[in-house]
Amino acid sequence: MNTLPPERDLPAATRTRQRHELMAIVDHESAVPRRRRLFVPLAAAAAIVLVVGAAIAVPALRSDKSASSAGHPTPAALGVRTVFEPLDAAQKAALMAKCIGPVKQDPPAKVLDGWRVVNPPENAAATSFVVLSELHGWSYCGFDPKGNRAGGRGPRMPGQAIHDPIEDYGRGSGAYVQGVARVTVTPHGGKTYEAELRHGFYFTSVPEVPFNKKRTDSTPLEYVIRAYDGNGKLMYTSPRTVAERKARQARCVLDPTGKTYLAWSGPGLEAAGDMSTDHPAPGMPDPKTCQLALVWNWLP
Repeated sequence: MNTLPPERDLPAATRTRQRHELMAIVDHESAVPRRRRLFVPLAAAAAIVLVVGAAIAVPALRSDKSASSAGHPTPAALGVRTVFEPLDAAQKAALMAKCIGPVKQDPPAKVLDGWRVVNPPENAAATSFVVLSELHGWSYCGFDPKGNRAGGRGPRMPGQAIHDPIEDYGRGSGAYVQGVARVTVTPHGGKTYEAELRHGFYFTSVPEVPFNKKRTDSTPLEYVIRAYDGNGKLMYTSPRTVAERKARQARCVLDPTGKTYLAWSGPGLEAAGDMSTDHPAPGMPDPKTCQLALVWNWLP
């Protein structure tokens, strides 16, 4: 019969090396499709943790609601990663007061989350964020290094329509729908930044891009946002030029049921009647030519 060797502590250098190997395996497996994620990291962890006398902490895998390594890109494809640290209760309360202003809410707004950027770029547009639960849903505000508002708000409710997989709320942040697993923001002429995905919103700290006042149809927009699904497939690219933005704004969009016009070019609201697609008012687009909106579906 085989006899197991006596238990003993591994040398410190060996424990450190094995921990680094485990971290590398888990980090790598967090960049593969979900169907593999469910078991491969655990098998890898077991293979290393079950070493006699070695105690190694295994980091928990993050849910899609807070994972920013989404889209499963290879390490070479990753852009600049924004690093966040949580705010304390007093800091979050102060930012919430700035976010909602003097308006009294009943029930009062509550802070869901708040953090600051550890590694902001030079001339950063936003360096801290706070997410709120309000009467009309969830919202957030971004703040620049001086504490001024820098993007955000936009309360969202469960089932609320959203025209695209991404809705930009300004300078590196906005909303996204379930199914989006990775968001990148690329300032004009600059590097690509990976966004953090939390609570149905995406966040990153990008450099401020000056607004070009002399705009033509070919003028590049300040930021380009891209969204990817869990397999790394591109789902959405925001308009890259003024002309592309005009075309996007002129399209016809219906609510997710296809029963109501949400956006169109043509008759004004008075001429549009009740905006029903069952009996379109004269001049309204053919509903068959319109795009269906998606649903922002993060609230319980």
